[in-house]
Amino acid sequence: MASLPFFLVTPADEYGCGYYRMRWPFESLRRLGLAQGVISSYFLDRQTLQELDPDVLICQRVIEEEQITRLMAMRNETSAKFIFEIDDLITDMPVDNKYASRFHKNTADRLKRAIVLCDRLVVSSPALAAAYGSFAPDVVVCPNSLPDKPWASLFGVRRRGARPRVGWAGHMGHLGDLKVLYRVVRATSHLVDWVFLGAVPEVLKRYSLEVHTHVSLFEYPAKLASLDLDLAVAPLEIHPYNDAKSHLRLLELGAMGYPVICSAGVGAFDYDLPVTRVENRPDAWIDAIVAAVSDRDALARQGDALRQAIHDHWLMDGRAAEWVAAWGLPR
Repeated sequence: MASLPFFLVTPADEYGCGYYRMRWPFESLRRLGLAQGVISSYFLDRQTLQELDPDVLICQRVIEEEQITRLMAMRNETSAKFIFEIDDLITDMPVDNKYASRFHKNTADRLKRAIVLCDRLVVSSPALAAAYGSFAPDVVVCPNSLPDKPWASLFGVRRRGARPRVGWAGHMGHLGDLKVLYRVVRATSHLVDWVFLGAVPEVLKRYSLEVHTHVSLFEYPAKLASLDLDLAVAPLEIHPYNDAKSHLRLLELGAMGYPVICSAGVGAFDYDLPVTRVENRPDAWIDAIVAAVSDRDALARQGDALRQAIHDHWLMDGRAAEWVAAWGLPR
């Protein structure tokens, strides 16, 4: 009987990227008996690396010079195959994205030097494969999915209020995306109750019924469910960065049973999911929201259909074979 592959998983951070792309997929594989291994928040020293003797070393978003130097050294210290993971177009970020300033001016050069040291590049979207695939001898697209626990068991309560509750959830990195909604929220605030979760500008708070402060990654699913939305909105500005993003926002909102209106023409949302896509024009968004809330029975059915599609195809345990294939390079 063949032994299970031993993965050494090294996430880049302890935020969404580190969990959705590294920790949670690995924990799913280990729990399902498809892999063994360890997670390390830093590159291991030579002795520990050789004692573990991994089959595959998976690193994420390596762009610091000391990391690149250590990655180069590790290639001579182990016979393991090396996989590079990334799920953001960090070389082309919108000016309104608050995280853009955290990256170096020569990030593209650093990224290329790190990726060429690896045997495979694994990315979350086709656009990322197109952007960075030439740096690697092999590239695999493995889309994001939701961990079964807790996402499969949560459900938002709809029709909590007399007026439809329409909401958005996000963080500081989405201020540019929120500009799409400025005129939309003002024009529809007499018809629906707007609910926001996360950092939003005053221009939107002014017309909102509720504004909830940002919560931690682990509190987020339950908090999202507690918003009890009749309709969720997911605007994204048209930008290469968003073309390369995954559809995680649709998955999270849809898992709650919330029907979703999202931006059309953005690669992040180019997936076969039962959502309503509209152009990023205020009048198009206003018309779509007004039409949607005019039939709350139909709206609820759309939410049910989206939740079912996610349960059928986009929970992490159900996509375990895809993760094994993406990470499981033979020695």
